[in-house]
Amino acid sequence: MDNYEDGSESIDTSDYSYLAPTTLIPLLCNINKYNLKKIHTHQNTEKYVKEILNMKSTLTRTPYMVLPHNEKDRQNKELSHKMALRINEDYGGFYVLRHIISELTNNIYNHTSFEDGYANQGYTYAQEYPNLKMLDICVMDDGLSIPGRFKKSGIEFTDECHAIEKAISNLSTVSKNPHERGNGLWTTVKLVVEGNKGSVLIVSDKGCLHINGIEDYKYKVLHNKNKFKGTLISVRLNKNKVQHVYDLMETFTGNPYKYNKNEGGS
Repeated sequence: MDNYEDGSESIDTSDYSYLAPTTLIPLLCNINKYNLKKIHTHQNTEKYVKEILNMKSTLTRTPYMVLPHNEKDRQNKELSHKMALRINEDYGGFYVLRHIISELTNNIYNHTSFEDGYANQGYTYAQEYPNLKMLDICVMDDGLSIPGRFKKSGIEFTDECHAIEKAISNLSTVSKNPHERGNGLWTTVKLVVEGNKGSVLIVSDKGCLHINGIEDYKYKVLHNKNKFKGTLISVRLNKNKVQHVYDLMETFTGNPYKYNKNEGGS
């Protein structure tokens, strides 16, 4: 987006020989936001980007999905279930895949509703890398963001990273009781990081948290004003099934990913 000039009908990604879901989904948001007509690509990504834009699926890729503005439509179409069916269940297991997709998309409808005008766009997309035995799932909306939702709910935080720390401490902003538990982010993090030994990236407004393990994580305040709006969550799963799923989901012993504003995580 640094290469984008106001009023232009195109965007240049030709410097990048590789584009992953975590890059493509924000790009799709901006394509629609600015009504871009053309994407300049690197020769290595030209075919891939064209197929993505045409919503073409393959054995290793789901088509990117535009989330319906009405939650009932999403439920009626069983979008989370259908997306999970397209993914190799060796990456965590079918139930884990469906739960992750469902919870992350539920968060959008619960916290930054399209119908209430808080968000305009929402996307999901999954890409498998068979040679690396890894799978990326990315979910994004251009809505209130985690810090924005906390402000609206009267929950205090020091900065955007601190808001993310609170969000993965299973703090609910849906219930009238702001200290009641919420399930979406903390169960996803536990299933991916503890259950699958995978990684999680959360970007919301200017806050960013990248988790590679319970003792391997990093918070960062980004300088992304006017380039990114809303929340992006990308999970990377390894090719192994999660064991003791229910135990992981039902046990909350506190958030190990503490944010220290002076240290920036660990």
